[in-house]
Amino acid sequence: MSADVFVIQPRWTVQAPHLRCTLKRALALQATQNVWSSTEHINNAVEMTYGDQLPDSGRWELTRSQLRTLKIAIEWRRARRSASDGRVAPHVLEHWAEIEEEVIVAYRAASHAEGIDWV
Repeated sequence: MSADVFVIQPRWTVQAPHLRCTLKRALALQATQNVWSSTEHINNAVEMTYGDQLPDSGRWELTRSQLRTLKIAIEWRRARRSASDGRVAPHVLEHWAEIEEEVIVAYRAASHAEGIDWV
């Protein structure tokens, strides 16, 4: 495995569908909300949403660019979630938050490995 690939192992079956749904929503609103500022991230989002990079079970092998795409989408979704008064079952939200944090930590590690300071 290349040093440029970072592994995430989801623990719950709701985690991959949650991230794919996050990407789908961000893609649907990209034109009006400008979630990503680069076509690279839009292409990554399409590939991760409709490809096999985020399977429901098994490990995910993602590049730093894919991790950044997910990180941006996660931050966008968290902002939307906090602005809405929608209700999500606490046990489901816990699993969502777990995978979101795992992606952000992996992105932080990937950035650090490339000598990029985390802000």
